[in-house]
Amino acid sequence: MVLVERETQVRRLREMLAECLAGRGGVAAISGPVAAGKTELLHVLGEEAAAAGAVVLHATARCSEQKVALGVVGQIFRHQHFSPADRERALRLPGDGTAIAPCDADLLTHGPTPAQVSQVQWQLLRGLSERIPVVLIVDDLHFADSASLDSLTYVGRLLRTDRVLLVVTERDTGAGASGPRLSWRTTMMRQRHFTRLRVGPLSPAGTREMLTRLIGPGPAAGSAAASWHRLSGGNPLLLRALAEDHHEHTALRPSTAEPVAGEEFGRAVDACVRRAGERYRDAARALAVLDASASRDRLARLARLLGRPRPVVDETLEAMDRFGVLDDGRYRHPAARAAVLAGMSAGERTALHRDAARLLHEAGEPPSAIAVHLVAARHSREPWAFPVAVEAAREALRQDDTSVAEACLDVAGEACADEDQRVTVTMLRSLVDFRTDPDTACRRLRPLIAALREGRLSGCQGVALLGRLLWNGSSDEITLALRRLERSSETLDARSSAEYHAARQWVRASHPALLSQPAARTRPRRSAALAADGAPGRMAGVLNRLLRSGPGPDTVRSAELALQTTVLDDTTFDTVHQAVSVLVYADRCDLAAGWCDMLLRESTRRDVPTWQALFAALRAEIAIRQGDVRLAEQCSRRAMGLLSLRGWGVLIGSPLSSLQLAAAATGTIRDVGGPPVSALPEELFQTRFGIQYLQARGRWRLSVNLLHGALDDLTRCGRLMREWDIDLPAFVPWRGDAVAALLRLGRTDEARRLAVEQLAMVPAGQPRARGMALHTAASVADSRQRATLLREAADLLDAAGDRLELARVLADLSEAHTRAGQSGRARMVARQALDIAEEQGLAPLSRRLAVRESPAPGHERGARARAGVLSSSEAQVAALAAAGLSNREIAERLFITVSTVEQHLTHTYRKLRIKGRAHLPPWLLEPDRREEPGPSARAAAGLPERQSREEELLPEQELRQGAACRGPVSERVGGRR
Repeated sequence: MVLVERETQVRRLREMLAECLAGRGGVAAISGPVAAGKTELLHVLGEEAAAAGAVVLHATARCSEQKVALGVVGQIFRHQHFSPADRERALRLPGDGTAIAPCDADLLTHGPTPAQVSQVQWQLLRGLSERIPVVLIVDDLHFADSASLDSLTYVGRLLRTDRVLLVVTERDTGAGASGPRLSWRTTMMRQRHFTRLRVGPLSPAGTREMLTRLIGPGPAAGSAAASWHRLSGGNPLLLRALAEDHHEHTALRPSTAEPVAGEEFGRAVDACVRRAGERYRDAARALAVLDASASRDRLARLARLLGRPRPVVDETLEAMDRFGVLDDGRYRHPAARAAVLAGMSAGERTALHRDAARLLHEAGEPPSAIAVHLVAARHSREPWAFPVAVEAAREALRQDDTSVAEACLDVAGEACADEDQRVTVTMLRSLVDFRTDPDTACRRLRPLIAALREGRLSGCQGVALLGRLLWNGSSDEITLALRRLERSSETLDARSSAEYHAARQWVRASHPALLSQPAARTRPRRSAALAADGAPGRMAGVLNRLLRSGPGPDTVRSAELALQTTVLDDTTFDTVHQAVSVLVYADRCDLAAGWCDMLLRESTRRDVPTWQALFAALRAEIAIRQGDVRLAEQCSRRAMGLLSLRGWGVLIGSPLSSLQLAAAATGTIRDVGGPPVSALPEELFQTRFGIQYLQARGRWRLSVNLLHGALDDLTRCGRLMREWDIDLPAFVPWRGDAVAALLRLGRTDEARRLAVEQLAMVPAGQPRARGMALHTAASVADSRQRATLLREAADLLDAAGDRLELARVLADLSEAHTRAGQSGRARMVARQALDIAEEQGLAPLSRRLAVRESPAPGHERGARARAGVLSSSEAQVAALAAAGLSNREIAERLFITVSTVEQHLTHTYRKLRIKGRAHLPPWLLEPDRREEPGPSARAAAGLPERQSREEELLPEQELRQGAACRGPVSERVGGRR
């Protein structure tokens, strides 16, 4: 038995026991909070009294027996030292014990025990004490029945000259004490032989000492003892329970010194509450229920929920503070609250939560506080349940708590009284699903699409539905919504009309093919257009105008203002995403990168996968425009890994485009990691994301010498952009890659027309787009103009921060200097380009520049001569590496290990006196193909022909279109063929 800081009480009890054995009786009352160790002191006294030869008569009062007359005294007189006849005399009450004549007034007792009964009991105890000392022990006297209290009061007044010691334990008397218990205390306080012993919570030092005895010396009983004392409140029972949890927890984590509140702690808290009595139990349960919601003036709410006066409730909570369950009226640990809730039956919890919901609603508490109880009770029958649950779901979404939002929507769904309310719940459920899976969110809307088709949705509901369908809905669904809303647009209120106009602007910017039908081309009312100039619809219009007319004087400022003043949430995500896109296509990637990084971090912190995916895809596009292909590939793969292909829908074109552009820049000739073309949604090529995908695939095909396939993609991209009136070079610069393909196919005149057209379309205020247009123009210019155009392009691209396009321009500028006989200048420019290429991992450009840096034909002949010392294995490996295969691919092709490939390449670099893979001379493949490894070079290196394989990936319809379109580029783009 562990007793700490109880030495004074034990010593005084021993003294009183000695006095009793010597013939002087006494009364001791041990008082203190629940579970403070009072009962353990009784056990110590009982053991020592029995050892001293006294007879110990023990009784325990129980709350459930408070209405049993003489229930406590009956336990005493049922001892073997009393005969059955004596017991019958001691416990005989007139009648059935429910109507007893009052005893003498001088007893000051509240109960009505007859004096003659108390006299018989005293005579029996006195007679026993004449033979042997008697120690009466009564535990939890505060639960004793009135008749027993009367009898004990009577005995306590008379035993000072006899060998009888009466020791009781009782809880601290609070302000609410009255009746029999107050009578007992008042009477005993007047007696000289009465002693009151107080026990309180353990001090921090006492907690440390008890921990040392319970779990041994160590950090828990040392530096961490303050945490144990704070969690237990100094309550010995709770401290022992924490020690039990600690023993179980340290079996898994031996180094743990801090207290861990587990099952034993919870059971101990529940036991304390139950032992304290009904008033404390009810208060603890009501407090546990109310603590689920952060309500205002919680103590007043608690008093109303309990139906008790505020002073009584305050006294109850203070007492619970003293015995360690609460700290300033709040549970010390969530495990304590959970244990109290678990101690209730399901019906009790439901009833209490239902009452709490009604109370908080009447008090005007916020919906989030009320909905906690509606959800816990699954209570939806109140007329106010629907609006409260819906508003709480919206608030939960703002707090990124989707589980609470879904629970609130479950209640709201059960509380729906009409079709409008059911539509509201369905839209909110779709909003919740969109955070993790846009495909599920879209499927959630199918009942509403059916209702729209049947004309059962109002205009306002149709506008809200259209806004959700734009992210992942099919073309048919979006077209249906547009047609229905067009018919009812005149009946829309101002807000819905503005939202409808904003949705149309978003359709024109992202799904332009859907507005090509006559019904869809109808312009909305002027009032709607004016209303949409404000947030949140403004950004859709800004983006739409940007793609059609280029950036205006207020374009960038409008996007920055929207980003600065808009808080990211489910309702504003469209606006924020569109604002960053505006900065990107306005050639302000320097601003867009900072905003996108911040929004991506916020989306990650808030754990919203869809937001993360879309911002990561946008960040990949920004990285491509800044020439950081490694970051572009990383962000693209991250984005594609966050959502399924069905979840992406048509937006898959965004990350897949960046991934293909990165692959083209780094020379990746294997599969770029995206889905096959046949798996892409058909609606992709009716959106601007499909245009981006066509241009990216065209550049990748161009990089691997699939010239006709590349030209097909690029001309199709241009034709769609012109048809949809979004032919903006700053958005998709398709002409530059088309010119490169035409030049390599020998179609110079068509290439020149496209280059001149691109340069005329780009104003001076767009440095990146202007620099790329000058680069394209230089490729078709004569030798006298080429260097000038390239230098101007390099300056613009350097200012724009696009390292990839800058390296490509510098490489061409080096070649122009070489042809002009300026070898020194050519070598200097080539070195600048090579530094960028090696830094960014641009392998094809690095190989091209490494060859161009060769100082003289004699040096090349020397390298060829040194190549003669290569072994056949080294030469074979070097040829495959020069063709662009990775070490692992070479190992698989030659059936050797990767380590062997690395050794062969190391020997090759040493023998050829080159720095690395990027400097491998192209004549290792074929003497007549020195720059790009075409099909014959692949065959020589053992690579498969890529033209046929790529065409196999194309849908049959695309192949037919491509075969029919192989004519002059200007005609195909213009739509005349």
